Amino acid sequence: MTSSDWMWEMQQGQIRVGGTVLPILLSTDKTQLTAFSGEHTAYPVYMSIGNIAKHVRRQPSQRAFRLIGYLPTLKPDETTMSQDQARIIRNRLFHKAMEIICRSLFAAAKDGVRLPDSTGAVRLCFPILAFPGASYIADYPEQCLVTCTRYGQTCPKC
Repeated sequence: MTSSDWMWEMQQGQIRVGGTVLPILLSTDKTQLTAFSGEHTAYPVYMSIGNIAKHVRRQPSQRAFRLIGYLPTLKPDETTMSQDQARIIRNRLFHKAMEIICRSLFAAAKDGVRLPDSTGAVRLCFPILAFPGASYIADYPEQCLVTCTRYGQTCPKC
């Protein structure tokens, strides 16, 4: 990621001189908690940064992805509303919760935040949430949810 054209362009003109691009990677995975306790689910949100080498980031033992929150889960009463209405409510809940979780990142992206690097030097970092092809890691149903596309009918990547 740090060798891509996108990273070079961001360093050259999109952030303040002397700043460091901090590509943010987000990941969610709705999880069934137990099979015998009903339909209880957890919806963890994980974050990492693109400045960490890929071979390090993909090893769970390196703890490069950190839990930053849980999304609320909701099972609307589909006896009083249509499936489309229930889907819209779940989608809006997901996007509002992600907005709240990412709010502090939006402020830091605008003004920058001083963070130590691996050598201890303090750098002015600019978190970037949206960059081509790699900012959100999810399975197909969650890709559809993130991109507001219809499951099974449209492609969330096109």
